[in-house]
Amino acid sequence: MQEFFSVSLILTQHINRRLGRQSGVTLSKVSRYKREIALEENHHILLCDLGGTLGIDKTYIAPRNPSITGMNYMDYHFGIFNHQDMSNISHLRRTMSFSKFPWMNCNITHPMTKEPFFGEPYEIYNINGMKLAILGGYGGTFRPEADREHPTVHVSSLASSVKRWLRYIYDSEDPDYVIVCISDADDDIGAIVKDMEGVGLLITGSCEEDAPDENTYEHFSVEGSHNIPRYHHHHSGKVMHVELNFKTRTSTFEFLSHSVARVDREIAQLGEDQRMLDLVHYYV
Repeated sequence: MQEFFSVSLILTQHINRRLGRQSGVTLSKVSRYKREIALEENHHILLCDLGGTLGIDKTYIAPRNPSITGMNYMDYHFGIFNHQDMSNISHLRRTMSFSKFPWMNCNITHPMTKEPFFGEPYEIYNINGMKLAILGGYGGTFRPEADREHPTVHVSSLASSVKRWLRYIYDSEDPDYVIVCISDADDDIGAIVKDMEGVGLLITGSCEEDAPDENTYEHFSVEGSHNIPRYHHHHSGKVMHVELNFKTRTSTFEFLSHSVARVDREIAQLGEDQRMLDLVHYYV
């Protein structure tokens, strides 16, 4: 095993079917960015989405989502739904059938059983012998199909769901490091973090309605919450890069440091990934 190693989370959001052959951030350019940093030594990459990249809405009727084709090619590791993704549940379920990576959410549940509706609420990633646990959740106010007498899904309490599943992860998985990712989160996070003892990092994505902001990320050390660092991914930024550095001990792993960067401008200047564009050429 490597003595010193790093884990990079490349987090996308609100790309909205921007596949390529246009200015700004596109999936094709994110693919190029990932390939370039993957060449760094002792560097492990997790490509993730905080919602809104699929471009699902109530009027979207295409039989297959081209974003999923691109994300499968890019080897995404996981995604977390936001309100836009859930605006068309039937299409979301159809899209998931083509997805090669998990979509995690601990509080989008079956109306009757209150168990997770879409797959698993968390994933375990074995990186350089370290067990990294990532738990996903939805923090917004949108209620899918709320006007129906018999809704397809139910949005359970985020705070209680996070507490329940963190306890399960600690008891059954014995992870070395835990990250919680929440989509559509606002600044009132006290109820979320108060029961997060043992969590190393909280990452939150913002709603589409958030006002643009020059800062794509913010760091919060919440009083009374075991000093959990929180990075908030604003809507004005489509890609955030979080890097965590670790050292291997005899039987454990030591967390050394982490950093966060806005990489929208850097990615926008990259060339296209032509192989990905060949897969989705009917849509770009």
